[in-house]
Amino acid sequence: MTDPEKTITDIIRGGGETLKEAAARQNLSREARQLEQLRDWLSRPNWKSTESAMLLAGLDPELSFSETEGRWWLPGSDESLHPDEIADRLERVWGLRLPLLTPEEAIVAALAKKHRIPWLDAARADPECRKYLPPEALDASADAPRVPLNASEVASLGGKAKRDKDPKRQRFFPIVRELHESGFITAEIVRRLVDDFGDEPDENRPSSGTVYRWVEKIKAAAKAREVEG
Repeated sequence: MTDPEKTITDIIRGGGETLKEAAARQNLSREARQLEQLRDWLSRPNWKSTESAMLLAGLDPELSFSETEGRWWLPGSDESLHPDEIADRLERVWGLRLPLLTPEEAIVAALAKKHRIPWLDAARADPECRKYLPPEALDASADAPRVPLNASEVASLGGKAKRDKDPKRQRFFPIVRELHESGFITAEIVRRLVDDFGDEPDENRPSSGTVYRWVEKIKAAAKAREVEG
């Protein structure tokens, strides 16, 4: 029988259960479960580039894009958020181009660029989360204001928004971009995705043709930036 005094984080670190299973066993509220997810991520030694992008956008990288279970959110975000705003958040955070960093370093980098972190208020209010926050994150007056997309901005996203709200694209496009920018050729990227995600159903992963198209778009965007720069 599960010790009622144990947190989900304690259970996960002990092994043998997924976060979802632990949450179900302890019958936690949605808000409490989200807070446990955040505590777990803040306590980790470092975040990968793709993890930082999703976390700073308010999504749990390990749970957010299960096509059978739906999105899992961190505090400050939920299903009421407009899909185009989710895509916009991810694009903005990815633009920070963060490398492998400690959670404190990733938070400082986001704040330095005036990026609003959706779960920061909840982290400040929670003693367990607060001890992992950098000094720069403790003062709410330094936060960037939340500026949601207005109707014209949503409309201007057009086809891009439709693509970016696709769960497969949201999950795998940042990984493909990271591998490409790390020097992997497209064929190697396809093999890496198969090696890393081959235990998932084929329909959950992008096809090799899709990966090739994504890489071409990444190359084109890089060339455009060079011309503008």
